[in-house]
Amino acid sequence: MESIWISEMVFRPTGPLTFRRMPSGILHIMSYPFMPPTTMSGFLKRLLYIAEEKEWPGYGDDWYRKRGSPGSEFTLTLDKEYRTLGAFPDRNRWSIHKTRRHGPKNFKHKEFSQMLRTEHKENYELHHWDYLFCEELKGWVAAKERLHLEKLKSLKNFGGKAGKEGYVFVREVGEPRELTLAEGDFRPLGLVTQPFRPSSGTFYNLYGHHWSKDYEWSNGEKGGVVGYRQLGAWWNVSSVTGPYWAMAEGVGFPAHAPDSFLKGDVEPFYGAGI
Repeated sequence: MESIWISEMVFRPTGPLTFRRMPSGILHIMSYPFMPPTTMSGFLKRLLYIAEEKEWPGYGDDWYRKRGSPGSEFTLTLDKEYRTLGAFPDRNRWSIHKTRRHGPKNFKHKEFSQMLRTEHKENYELHHWDYLFCEELKGWVAAKERLHLEKLKSLKNFGGKAGKEGYVFVREVGEPRELTLAEGDFRPLGLVTQPFRPSSGTFYNLYGHHWSKDYEWSNGEKGGVVGYRQLGAWWNVSSVTGPYWAMAEGVGFPAHAPDSFLKGDVEPFYGAGI
């Protein structure tokens, strides 16, 4: 019987967050109302290295010496044994606040530092900005083996910058649970990806990673992300019908979802993938 393992994680923000929606305009910085799977992957990888008191492969050379050379950029993510599913606020306890980005667009504009202003010439930044306000985010990481998820327990109480703006820390890391495949009507957790076509929820343009076994780090290690693929996904879907990884009867993750955000030289968790 096909199965995967899932760890549930709870993140607590220290303030407002911005997970920039792409593609995006240059004047309005829009935010997803959740932490996308790709963002979550890089965030957790950084925390793992911090918790283990390590640096990521070839950091100095890859970051400082290779930058600016075409095709030399690196993307920091969890290893290909993991599938991040994103982290989401409670459906009824979040809001997006839209505001003008504070501060002067010209740093020589001295009126912003004056206690008493005699002139009121507008010199604000052109950007409008989205901020996500929520009490916590609940997310999941999948793996084919329980052992991989055991490592995530070391991340409790670690935190850092997440997305374009804001900081979060790991409040809880649940015990890995084995999920088996089920079929039928279910309430999806997280994002619903193709081939499902739900009749409810909100649609978002998102991106997934493309993994190559031939990507070479400066220290000689191989394997990493070499590009992105665009895909669509729905959030806040009430119900869909089809195969799913069951967290409980009638509740779980669409069977294709763990494979949707990591393609390339990787083994799919469900069948032959899409």
